[in-house]
Amino acid sequence: MTRSLPREAESVPVARHLVRKALDDWKLHSLGDTAELVVTELVTNSVRHARSTTIRVTVRRLAGGTVQVAVIDMSHDMPVLLPPTEDAEDGRGLAVIDAVSTQWGTDLLPWGKRVWADLEQTAPALPLVPSYATLRGQAVYVLVWVALAALLVASVAYR
Repeated sequence: MTRSLPREAESVPVARHLVRKALDDWKLHSLGDTAELVVTELVTNSVRHARSTTIRVTVRRLAGGTVQVAVIDMSHDMPVLLPPTEDAEDGRGLAVIDAVSTQWGTDLLPWGKRVWADLEQTAPALPLVPSYATLRGQAVYVLVWVALAALLVASVAYR
């Protein structure tokens, strides 16, 4: 998904909505908050530092559960990851992106640059109850545990 937006602060919530919509369409809901944070930082950087009147926001699904969020602007000024200081009031955007993404970078383009970040969906937690290929196998598993629990209760009650 891609969309051109005016280079203004009002584009930030529009970019967040675009990213959330793409992730919802791809059933990658767990990346939503992180992707919104990343696109907020990328758009804000372009709004503050680029020179053009528009920016382009893209969100692409890569292999597996990886998503790339990018912002393209018409500036050749490269972003710089600054070490955060205690008294800094801004300048932490790239540090945030660096902390939450698997990788990020900048691609120079003939007309400007693309700043991107890759986000990976974490593997879902293993279920507490294993699942079996057949309903019969699952039923046998559950019945064995119910029988064991009944024996345990009976032995405690017998004492």
